[in-house]
Amino acid sequence: MIPKYKWKKLGNGIILIILSSCISPVDIRIDNPGGQIIISGQISTLENRSIIQIGSTAAKRLPFPETGATVTLRDEQDFVLGSYLESTAGVYRLPNFQGLHGKKYTLDVMLADGRSYKSEIEIMPEFSSSVQLEYQLTQRIVTDPEGTNVLQKFVEIYVSTTLPEACAPCFINWTVEEVYKLTPADFPDPFGSTPQSCYITQKADPNRIQLLNSSILTDKRIEKVFVCNRKVDYSFVEKHYFVMYQSFITGNAHSYWKKVNIVANQSGSIFDTPPAQIEGNIKNTTDPSEVVWGYFQSANETYNRFFLLPS
Repeated sequence: MIPKYKWKKLGNGIILIILSSCISPVDIRIDNPGGQIIISGQISTLENRSIIQIGSTAAKRLPFPETGATVTLRDEQDFVLGSYLESTAGVYRLPNFQGLHGKKYTLDVMLADGRSYKSEIEIMPEFSSSVQLEYQLTQRIVTDPEGTNVLQKFVEIYVSTTLPEACAPCFINWTVEEVYKLTPADFPDPFGSTPQSCYITQKADPNRIQLLNSSILTDKRIEKVFVCNRKVDYSFVEKHYFVMYQSFITGNAHSYWKKVNIVANQSGSIFDTPPAQIEGNIKNTTDPSEVVWGYFQSANETYNRFFLLPS
């Protein structure tokens, strides 16, 4: 009779023999070391909309924010127009400044470790136009994380605008932000204090990049372009704001975001455009060969907004 512990060793040996005889080793190499710098943002004609985000890529996770950077806005003569201030980790804002149409801008960035970056010159587009919004509430069948088909409500947002006559061509990027309030439950406590509400601001449909090149149009009037799809969830229990930003951008910025849109929305088939590094307009001043992700754009912006109530 074979002792129990020997049966265990024998069983383990059989498993190893089976595995070694049935499975060939596969070398999986993932080329995603991270560490590449991302500098992305804009100068805007709207106050408090001039924002720069700086980070470094990290394998299999969101980028690490780059804190302590010096971010400076300059004109084409290299004259300093203002300095972006770090509002949260890796996010820099230019306070009390509005870009002027027709003016040229460039961005300087000095990281905390001394690396220096500079953007190409961006000219603020001459034109802008007002924007009108429409929305509709829809329902459709979706599959939840458990694999069950459920009826889900959505808010769909559409934009209409009239392009300026002299704008030929115009390049537009539409983005939708949302703001909603989360009110904590006020449980009884010995101090009688009421917890503060929290306001959340974020992109309403972050995976969507909605662009327009007016050269493909035959009419200056644009009617009911679909720009946002937002699932109705817990965030609609109180007043929920939507803000539409219509940004007239340069042709170079339009080309950049068009490439980003192609890569970000691959369908996963063999007919997809092969993914590639997307070159922006920012370079390392001492090492031009470094790949820098992101784009600094000039945006002539207008906006409109509405809100929804729980009812």
